[in-house]
Amino acid sequence: MKNFLPLLFILLTGILACEPEEEKITTSLDVKLAFSTDTVLFDTLLTERLSVTKRLRIYNPNDKAVKIHDIRLGKGRASDYSMIVNGQSGTTIKDQVLFGGDSLLILVSVEIDQQNKDLPYLVKDSITVSWGKYLANVKLVAYGQDANFVNSRLICDEVWTADRPYVIYNFALLDSLCTLTVQPGTKIYLDNGASFFVQGSLKILGDSGRHVTIRNTRFDPDYLEAPGQWGGIYFLEGSKDNEIRYADIENGEIGLRVGTPDDDEKYDLEISHTTIRHMSVAGILAFSSDVYAYNTLIHNAGGFLVGNLAGGNYKYEHCTFTNVPSFFISDDPMIQFSDNVILADDDVLVGDLSVEITNSILWGEGVNQLFVGDGGGATVVTKIQSNIIKSKEDWPDNYVSQERNYPGFKDPFTFNYQLDSLAFARDKGVNISISDDITGHLRDSKPDIGAFERIDPK
Repeated sequence: MKNFLPLLFILLTGILACEPEEEKITTSLDVKLAFSTDTVLFDTLLTERLSVTKRLRIYNPNDKAVKIHDIRLGKGRASDYSMIVNGQSGTTIKDQVLFGGDSLLILVSVEIDQQNKDLPYLVKDSITVSWGKYLANVKLVAYGQDANFVNSRLICDEVWTADRPYVIYNFALLDSLCTLTVQPGTKIYLDNGASFFVQGSLKILGDSGRHVTIRNTRFDPDYLEAPGQWGGIYFLEGSKDNEIRYADIENGEIGLRVGTPDDDEKYDLEISHTTIRHMSVAGILAFSSDVYAYNTLIHNAGGFLVGNLAGGNYKYEHCTFTNVPSFFISDDPMIQFSDNVILADDDVLVGDLSVEITNSILWGEGVNQLFVGDGGGATVVTKIQSNIIKSKEDWPDNYVSQERNYPGFKDPFTFNYQLDSLAFARDKGVNISISDDITGHLRDSKPDIGAFERIDPK
């Protein structure tokens, strides 16, 4: 026993002597730490909705460890922000040891309560970090946006205004014999998986200076162009007298899904001055329906830019349909019309088909972008003229090519489908009753093909 105690003392002394330098806590009060940023900034957030998680790192560039006395939220329990440090959540985290050459991760999120305000408002706080003789503050900044939340049947003959956004959770249903009017500048956000079902009449009435926006609820940069973030706008059987003008519809699965079969050829949905983009399934998907669109841009869709199946009556004038560039790879035609469709139970739905396309651009990565099918044996009538078509097939009275950027888009790889100064599409259209373009600019006596009229700088 007498020999064991000195041996134990020597062993413990050796262990302490072997402690790595970076794990020894410095006794100096004058040591510096570095921060990954001086401000943690969140994008505009819908109230009562948890934000994405942001990361803040504290770096110790010193050889020895530094003891951080506390990390705290400035407003304490009254803060809209929350933080997690080393797996601990709370408004104050104490006694954190940061080894030399190491870093400490702080996870920050925010959930903002409604303040009954129409305009976005600033929500601020800070994270205070104290160590040695130093005290550092990192700003926390977010903007809250109050909203009208929708998760049910709508009030009949309601009017949606631009005062606050409308957020659809799960679903919204517009009953038959009811009309919803959406005023210029209104913003409609659909949560993940949410859809808008229309049995009555939907009137989206934007104008050239105040478009109606329909998109997902995520505003962080990674989701600005991400498809498939919500379901779609579904026009159900019996829906009629629908109008969409000056709208931007983006980031869903199906922009407009139309299934309104009836016995007349009156258009149940008219679309103008509208952009539909970044859709995982289709821009416009219609079955046995009557649809008219002009001055409309559809781009970057997974299955169809336009898929009009099982017959119907369709008219497109001065439209631009393009999948260049696209997040999706497909050799199939992206603009398809057919007098039939095979249903999930293998039944075949067949209907007479009328297709009219004029002064439009039908473009994409595959060699053939337009398909008109008559495999159902129904009556198929087409009037397709004065269009630019990416195709190896012959389409009389149209401009057909395989050349790269043959239409002359200004910068397609930034999704800018206006025409450049030397665009082939310039002055190639025929005169029809469309007097302006998608932006509201007047067309000249020699209209350009597509949704955009080239306006040369003066």
